[in-house]
Amino acid sequence: MRLSLVTAAMLATLLGGPLTAADRASFAPVGDWAIERRPGPSDAPACRMTRTERDAQGEISRLVIVSLNRGGLTLAIADRNWDFPAGERFAVPMLLDGKPAGTTLIWTGDGQILRTPLPETIVPDLLGARAMALRFAEGDMAVALPDFAAAVAALRLCAAGQASQPTVAVEPPLPSRARMAAYTVGLALQGVLRTCKVVATDAQREAVEARMAALRPEMAPFEAAMRAQVTKSRGFACPTADREAEFQEALRRFITLSPDEFASVIDRQAEAAPGTPVAKP
Repeated sequence: MRLSLVTAAMLATLLGGPLTAADRASFAPVGDWAIERRPGPSDAPACRMTRTERDAQGEISRLVIVSLNRGGLTLAIADRNWDFPAGERFAVPMLLDGKPAGTTLIWTGDGQILRTPLPETIVPDLLGARAMALRFAEGDMAVALPDFAAAVAALRLCAAGQASQPTVAVEPPLPSRARMAAYTVGLALQGVLRTCKVVATDAQREAVEARMAALRPEMAPFEAAMRAQVTKSRGFACPTADREAEFQEALRRFITLSPDEFASVIDRQAEAAPGTPVAKP
């Protein structure tokens, strides 16, 4: 069974308008994500990011679309193995790095599509997660979100732009996705080190500031939007006791690895996350 040809159109309708070449313009790719802008009412740009998965035959097997709605994020997933009653609502827990997210999300089904608004309390953990899964009665379904934090940063930059701009390229160009991902994590680490009671030596704190200072020149045109994203999500929460070791490992990697190496480690961990057969609740 292939992904329905109408699924993409349905997703577009749910998330803000038709996906036609005349109505969208490429803003910037980030890894596997396509960031797109569509002029909306009152000259306000409507932006979304899309990731497509294909099977061995090249047919679309899954779509993941994230859109901005009044500054909040809406997540929609289409999978060819689903068949939900239109308009039916489901409580489907989300797992981040194998642990349940703080809130059980309520999803709306429509054929091969599930969609949900993301609470602001979940967004910081989602941006920092290496792997995500949906928990159905028959088992967990892994959803790949590589380069997610960097893509969301680009999505917010897209939304902050002018709808009337004739060009679709970013000026200046976006830094590499690895360096954007590293800088986003660095912003999180800075926030934790400055506001939370965590164990960190003076040398570690200085190393974080030095790495951020080295990245900042190329990130300067985008830093305001990145920081606005963190503020919009109410900042990055202080790590709880059970996540202290995870924070320490992230701190160590950020200091010792280059941005490309840092992003590569995250990618390998995401790819290593086990998947299970898709099943509806």
